[in-house]
Amino acid sequence: MNGKLAKVLILEDDVWFAETLVEVMASEYEVKVTSDPEKIFAVVDAWRPDVLLADVILGAKNLFVLLNEMQSYVDTRKLPVVILSSVAGQISRNDVAEFNVKKVLDKATITPEILRETLCEIVEALRKPAAKIREKARVQ
Repeated sequence: MNGKLAKVLILEDDVWFAETLVEVMASEYEVKVTSDPEKIFAVVDAWRPDVLLADVILGAKNLFVLLNEMQSYVDTRKLPVVILSSVAGQISRNDVAEFNVKKVLDKATITPEILRETLCEIVEALRKPAAKIREKARVQ
């Protein structure tokens, strides 16, 4: 990230909702949207997002199948995930923690402020290890 805008990949099949998310985040993040879970690995390989913001119900495929598959690849295993879904109340964070899910947010109650705060927390956590490495290099 190094001073650049963090990259947020949105996996959402509701076009209107995805466009709304882009409007909320566009001034603070680089944002890309895909509605096809089959294309997620190609997008990740080409674009290298810092965070994945994803819905659970994605047509014929659900997010949990995708998250399980993501765990088998080094480049996607540690990608922080935020679930944003209308079924958020049915998802226990403990059940999805193994998939690097950082937050589960409800589409019905999400506000731009909550979304920004959530992404800010995740991005800051990503930047801290890099800052520690640079600090250690200066000390030595």
